[in-house]
Amino acid sequence: MSEITKTLCPYCGVGCGLEVLPPAQVGKETTRATDGVPIWQVRGDRTHPSSQGLVCVKGATVSEALHKDRLRYPMMRRTLQDPFERVSWNDAFNRIVMEIERIRYSEGPDAICMYGSGQFQTEDYYIAQKLMKGCLGTNNFDANSRLCMSSAVTGYVQSFGADGPPCCYDDLELTDCAFLIGTNTADCHPIIFNRFRKYHKKIVR
Repeated sequence: MSEITKTLCPYCGVGCGLEVLPPAQVGKETTRATDGVPIWQVRGDRTHPSSQGLVCVKGATVSEALHKDRLRYPMMRRTLQDPFERVSWNDAFNRIVMEIERIRYSEGPDAICMYGSGQFQTEDYYIAQKLMKGCLGTNNFDANSRLCMSSAVTGYVQSFGADGPPCCYDDLELTDCAFLIGTNTADCHPIIFNRFRKYHKKIVR
């Protein structure tokens, strides 16, 4: 493969755009993992609207995790005492369906719940809601993107009278005053911080 692959960083909620380059395309000596496997190079996508080509150390090194001791195929075991054994995708899916059906019919639909990732996109949430509510018949679905912000929501309501962040990315360059409290933005969201700093330097001069 010789083309650049555009993708998104999977870590924080900024959703920075990344460009992944195969090792052979990088104009310098190929970086390799300890086992000799070439490490794909990652850089920021300058056309991406939120990150604008910026990338933090986690995003820049995201490809290094691909060559670790990671699960590459389904593994199952009959009991907690048995060792894991490799199975086919069909066997794994059938086992999941069987267990869901068993719990649903023996304990009722509300014995099933789903806890979603904070990296879900709107389409992911829609499908998950359809599965849980429309298909399985339970309302037990929630996601990290809401639960981890529950205390922040309370603070928003008490401070600003609204239960959501009061700005979007475009406002970073339009605002005359940025109010940050209870956050170390430089460490937690370095891309957002650097966009603030870049704009601040521009208007000060």
